Amino acid sequence: MQDGATEMSEISDQRIHDLLRRNFNGAVPDDGFSAQVTRALPARQRPRPWLLPAAALAGSLLAWVTLLPSPLLQQVAHEWLTGGFGAASAGICVLLLGLSLLSCGWALEES
Repeated sequence: MQDGATEMSEISDQRIHDLLRRNFNGAVPDDGFSAQVTRALPARQRPRPWLLPAAALAGSLLAWVTLLPSPLLQQVAHEWLTGGFGAASAGICVLLLGLSLLSCGWALEES
C-alpha cells in the first residue's frame, strides 16, 4: 500500500511540475515591490569565526569542572597516572571521540 502511494505521489508531482512549467510566462511584474522589500531587509550578519572555538572551549571547561568530583574521572586519572588503560579510560575515550565527531559534523554543516 505504501509503495503504491509513493508511486502515485511521484506521478502526480511530475504532472503538476509539467503543468506549471508549460503555463509559466516568466516572473510576475510587481512594480519594484520585491526590490523594495529586499532593500528594507536588515544586512546579513558577518560570520564570527571565533564563536565556535570559544563555545567549544567554554563547554569543555564547564564539563571538566562538573566532572571533577566524579569517581569515574578520578578512576581515569588514576589509570592514566599508573600507566594503565581500563574500562573507565576506554569509556572516556569513546565519549571524547563521539563528541569530537559530533562537533566536526556540526562545524561542517554550519560552514
